[in-house]
Amino acid sequence: MEQKDKQEIIGKKNKVLCHLVKHQKKYLILLLLIIWSIPLLTNLANNEPIIKGAESYYHLSQAKDITINNFYYWPLNFLSTNFPDQSLILIPLILAISSIILFVAITKKTNFTEKSTFFYLSLTVISPAFIWTFTTISAYSVQIFLTLLGLYFLSRDKQSIKILSLVPFILATFFDTFSSLVLISLLLVYWFYKRKDAVIVKTILGATIILTTINSLLLRLPFMLGPFHRQEFVSELITDLGGLSGISLFTILIGLIGFTITWKKKGFYFAYLLLPVVLIPYFLNTNTIIYLSLLTTFFATVGLTKLFERNWRIVSLKKITFFILILGLLFSTLTYVERIAEYQPTEEIIETLSWVNQNLPNQEKVFSTPKNGYFIKYFTNKEPLYYIHQATLEKEDLLQNISQSFYVTELFPLLEENNISIIYATKDMKEQLSEEIGLLFLLKNERFKIVHSHEDTEVWVFVPSAAEEE
Repeated sequence: MEQKDKQEIIGKKNKVLCHLVKHQKKYLILLLLIIWSIPLLTNLANNEPIIKGAESYYHLSQAKDITINNFYYWPLNFLSTNFPDQSLILIPLILAISSIILFVAITKKTNFTEKSTFFYLSLTVISPAFIWTFTTISAYSVQIFLTLLGLYFLSRDKQSIKILSLVPFILATFFDTFSSLVLISLLLVYWFYKRKDAVIVKTILGATIILTTINSLLLRLPFMLGPFHRQEFVSELITDLGGLSGISLFTILIGLIGFTITWKKKGFYFAYLLLPVVLIPYFLNTNTIIYLSLLTTFFATVGLTKLFERNWRIVSLKKITFFILILGLLFSTLTYVERIAEYQPTEEIIETLSWVNQNLPNQEKVFSTPKNGYFIKYFTNKEPLYYIHQATLEKEDLLQNISQSFYVTELFPLLEENNISIIYATKDMKEQLSEEIGLLFLLKNERFKIVHSHEDTEVWVFVPSAAEEE
């Protein structure tokens, strides 16, 4: 009996854990606030912007100009018009807190134990993909919230409340087609496990499929939003290798244990249905990793629970292993959170682009690296040559031709034909291009004038031939 009591790391004998599980909502929200505030306070201390990521500025740019094709940006337009930009960082925080509360409420209607819910949400809150999604202006944060809200209504007992789920599910189809397919997959899983709700689920499922199709065709929604940053599938997958919004290596390892444990068990069929839905698209666009992370965390929860519920022959080894895993997870989280502060845009970028907006009123295009596209669009109100997630072979060739031009006779016509008058040179751009040949070398020509510089960024103006003659 004494030996069994010593094994109780995550069992009923652990009074601390039992207390945390019993009051999990407030402790999970507290954990979320701590994790969320670290990059915020770091940025404020370093006088850096608190809203990071190209996707954030993609959505903010979209919200500036409301049209029939993006009318669903009206809420963000209203908020950005009436509140300071930096205050918008509260949006993902509110969505994160709401999502935690909804998930806890939903799991009470399932076979999920309170302990499993606590472990799952704890691992989720400290996961890099979740942190990135809910500390930026991300479409996926809204989509996850709406999906959970719909599932919450659907899990209630009253039919009238179940029907309400149609509202958030319909709203969730206005993001991208992939997110809608994830939602449809979840509804199929719900239908499989909740046969008594078959009629209403089929109705909601049918409406969701129809709206997804209509929105994709009429509004021309992209299959997947992004990419908003450089795609490197391996390093992006594991945050410990430098991924922007990857998964902790320890979570992956524990998840593999959970995957092995649940293999071919009937109660876990839904996880295997969802696995290809979220895994395959990741190799098309790493921005979708939040969905893969959520599923990996599920397997990690199973692995962690089963691993430490079993009796080990060497109790001390069990305890050491448990604490190593917990410390490993926290280490991945803290190192990642610290790295967030280094992501773009920096104060330097905002200062330079704001100068362009104030001092170069002409409407000609700006040439820079594609990943700077939405920073340029938002802060200068000018069009970049193109955005990273709108790349075509034609634009890639144009970018290459401008960057690698050997002679001004090649470069000048390209700039004039494409209405490019501003060159925005960043540290990354200078590192990618040679200063001995190509664009950086040709900037020495008298038709280029440097008009602004700030630390590692420069703004050059290309003088048209007519102006030069005058």
